Amino acid sequence: MFGVWSSLLVEWIGIVLAGLTIKLMDDWLDVEYDQCVGRHTLAIRLGRACLPYALLGLGLAMTLAPQEALALFLAAYAIGMGHDLREKMPTKLPGWAESAIVLGISGWATSIGLTLWALCVMAMIQLLDDLMDLQHDRRSGQNNLAIRFGFVEVTLAMFITLLASVLLSPLKTVQVLLAAPLVHMIMALFGGIGIRKRREEP
Repeated sequence: MFGVWSSLLVEWIGIVLAGLTIKLMDDWLDVEYDQCVGRHTLAIRLGRACLPYALLGLGLAMTLAPQEALALFLAAYAIGMGHDLREKMPTKLPGWAESAIVLGISGWATSIGLTLWALCVMAMIQLLDDLMDLQHDRRSGQNNLAIRFGFVEVTLAMFITLLASVLLSPLKTVQVLLAAPLVHMIMALFGGIGIRKRREEP
């Protein structure tokens, strides 16, 4: 019994590290906007060191939970690239094509079931984030999904993706739901350290 709980704990820590990596990369992509609106993030504090730390986090995550960490990271990438389906990516491919390729790689490297679960659970988190940021993004002129499609519609979509995640893998979904608030707390804590240090400087 102890071995089962120990294995689940290790897997959960891997999921937390994967979440930290995803959040760090997401903040790095938004660093110019965050600086403009005065938002302080860990990515801003780390600067050019952000990418090496993110790669380190992903490496550790895949050491502890190789299948789950890879599936979650690739699902987050696919959702990010597919946010605007017609936008041309640096590869010259449209967003939808790059997302499809990444999901295909995930299905080949892990499994179709795990890839579908990761896509659903990461979509649920993205929808929840957009709902939580609705008022802030509306004031700052950002165009998130809740603004584009409506609060009720996005809330319904969030619950549908949550239900799909639970049906595909209830235990892994619980692990992600427990990991998500911890990821946000860690990012807020270490992002806030940079603010306090600057305020304390003479």
